[in-house]
Amino acid sequence: MSKAFILIPGARLPAEEADAVLARLTPAESAALASFGDGAGRRHTQVLDAGPCRRAPHLSWLWRVLTRRNSHPHEAPWRWLALGGREQAPELWCLTPLTLGSDGRILPETPEADDREFMALTASIEPLFLEAGFRLQIWDNHWFLTRREDWPLIAAPRAGISYLTPAEAPLEGEAADDARALLGRCAGILAGHPVNAERTASGRLRFDALWISGGGHEELFFPPTLFRSVAADDDAVRGWANAAGILLERLGRDTGRWPDAPQGDVIAVINDLYDPWLARDWPRWQAALEGTARRAALYREDAKRFGASDVLFVLFGETGAATLAPAEPASLMEKLFGRKKKTGIAPSLWCPDIYDATEAQ
Repeated sequence: MSKAFILIPGARLPAEEADAVLARLTPAESAALASFGDGAGRRHTQVLDAGPCRRAPHLSWLWRVLTRRNSHPHEAPWRWLALGGREQAPELWCLTPLTLGSDGRILPETPEADDREFMALTASIEPLFLEAGFRLQIWDNHWFLTRREDWPLIAAPRAGISYLTPAEAPLEGEAADDARALLGRCAGILAGHPVNAERTASGRLRFDALWISGGGHEELFFPPTLFRSVAADDDAVRGWANAAGILLERLGRDTGRWPDAPQGDVIAVINDLYDPWLARDWPRWQAALEGTARRAALYREDAKRFGASDVLFVLFGETGAATLAPAEPASLMEKLFGRKKKTGIAPSLWCPDIYDATEAQ
């Protein structure tokens, strides 16, 4: 029997705020949230990453499930390939520009530069990276880094650092202090850069800081994944799926429908709750519930095309997830006496973001 997995990052609320937020939901919002647990009879929680990926545990889940690698997600090689870059033998890292708000916190938007601005910024920051042993790689006005030897660093994915200050964004490993110092020097150069002065005057996003993340080598994953199709807006996720053996035409974006593929297990990722969750903007989180539920319902219906007898919702908070699975089949006695199993798991049982330390995986 095949399964359909519907992943919803940001669906679980901080335990200390959950009751208050749930109490404020409108009837329509409550029904939308409850729909994730419709038909479920089992709940399984797991801690995926209490370290740098704790604010993006869905990436840890997807990396492990698609690639069968028990490590931190390697995003950079597949983000590079998604832009059309050629294969790189050395370890590749993303170098992503950041804009800070008036409170010094990282905005979710990424600034984009025209060719003149990009080359001026490149000329200013490249010497710092050469001095640190990196080569600055450029493709389509995006920066990446390569290095002769692998760097002992684990950095939070860019997706998980919005609304933090650069100092709060997690870095771990032997090179963490060196990385933090390098990024600080870059921020110092950018602070007074003429490009930023022009952008400030014209009301455009500034290049206030940089973030290094996603380091890894491109590879093909063996054994191939048994999943048949993945619907996700993230280029790296689709790249992992392709490197694990899923054909490109069976990979798509989050539209509420999977691309055509043979029957079998499928995955969809719905991100609408994720940014409000990162921002702890609960009114905006509430406003996104009904749209998320409508798209989840489309996937639930579309799963029938793949012969999926089970639809599982994987609902993420910080560090991990709660997976809601269908109830076990009725027992012989229940069938004989006509007793029906009660199905459905209420949000109060899975939405508060609570884990047991023994659930780490």
